[in-house]
Amino acid sequence: MSLQTVISRSGRRHRFWPALVLGALLPWLLSPARAEQPPAGTVTFAIGNAQLTGADGALRDVLVGTEVRAGDSLRTGADGWLHLRMVDDAFVALRPGSTLRVTRYDYDPDAPQASVVRLDLDQGNARTVSGRGGEAARRSYRFGTPLAAIGLRGTDYTVRVFEDVTRVSVRRGAVLVTPLGDGCSAAGDGPCQTALTRELAAQTPHAYLELRAQAPVPALVLPEQDPKGSEAQNPPGGPAEPSARVDVPAAHTGTVGEVQADQVVASSAALPVAPPPQAPPPALVWGRWSQWATGAGAAPVAGLLNSDREVMVGNTVFGLLRSNTGNMDLPTQGDVSFRLGNSEAYLLSGGALTSAQVRDGYLSVDFRERRFDTALSVQHPGGREALRAAGDVQFQGFLIADPARSNMILQGALSRDGAEAAYLFEKPVDAGALVGAVRWLR
Repeated sequence: MSLQTVISRSGRRHRFWPALVLGALLPWLLSPARAEQPPAGTVTFAIGNAQLTGADGALRDVLVGTEVRAGDSLRTGADGWLHLRMVDDAFVALRPGSTLRVTRYDYDPDAPQASVVRLDLDQGNARTVSGRGGEAARRSYRFGTPLAAIGLRGTDYTVRVFEDVTRVSVRRGAVLVTPLGDGCSAAGDGPCQTALTRELAAQTPHAYLELRAQAPVPALVLPEQDPKGSEAQNPPGGPAEPSARVDVPAAHTGTVGEVQADQVVASSAALPVAPPPQAPPPALVWGRWSQWATGAGAAPVAGLLNSDREVMVGNTVFGLLRSNTGNMDLPTQGDVSFRLGNSEAYLLSGGALTSAQVRDGYLSVDFRERRFDTALSVQHPGGREALRAAGDVQFQGFLIADPARSNMILQGALSRDGAEAAYLFEKPVDAGALVGAVRWLR
């Protein structure tokens, strides 16, 4: 019997429909989305494809300023990078091809020791710098993966999940890694402590703990076993992330094994760092045209010109110069991610320059296809702008943006050996125009 037949026979259509509508809306009215949980954190940086699935099941794109709540799940695409600043000042970097669930984030600034924090990385790569809640309530903090429960003994660590494998590396402090199973429930909050628990501290640099689905115990992998070591945990070419100095845990014994539940690893002096080798002079530099070359900033273009340099491209404020020493020998294979080197940017408004800052960004060059893709986050007095561009690597290493795939005007070049890249950018904004120059290194 159809619903329409029931209504027709009842003779009370005006009474039946309100009850029907209320019954249909009741689950939605009582859903977590309606409860409006307080934010657990905010997206402070977003590049590429990224989406958020809310506790209510709604799917939305992630932008800078997006609030993240307990129950939300974040997913990045192959080109997606997200930075989150949590309410207790924790930092989370979600790298390409990753899925992270904010399972629980209870934090009271007046009672941080009562915090309960749980993050779950289902796949991909995430770096976490713990905040006040995690530091004050380590017994109720867990970073979970499909194979392991990770407890906090320090500040800065990276977790990578792929192919039934969990890898954990530590930059500062220490972590406990426990396989899920007997004595360690996947549904629990806080760290686990079993006979299979293993600790890794920053005193063992470039090492990582690896847990495989086929092996019951996390294994320590040293640099001599894997020369790339923990560097593989931190993919090159990503946007700059907050740094933490590498600390030596004073209470650490230098071995990996069982750790008592009440053991606290303290931090002491930073490891000594050898002075860096003398870097060669840059192959790509920029200067400002004479009418803009006052105050702090790049020198006048005319002062940088010599027999070894030539002007490649220019925009309103800058001219980009490249060394002409050596043969033109660009790579013909490989998709290379460059890291951000130095930069200089301004807001040009009313004929005057006001300082701006390039906060984050990436540049990827496909040498085989002769294509590039780049993005920047630029902070200026009027706010923050997300800039992006894609285009071709043309003859003699010129970078020329495709306007259909770009929201900024970009002109640049590769060094003659392809080891450096630099470009000039310009983008209109409400207050005027953003104008800048950026140099990239392999």
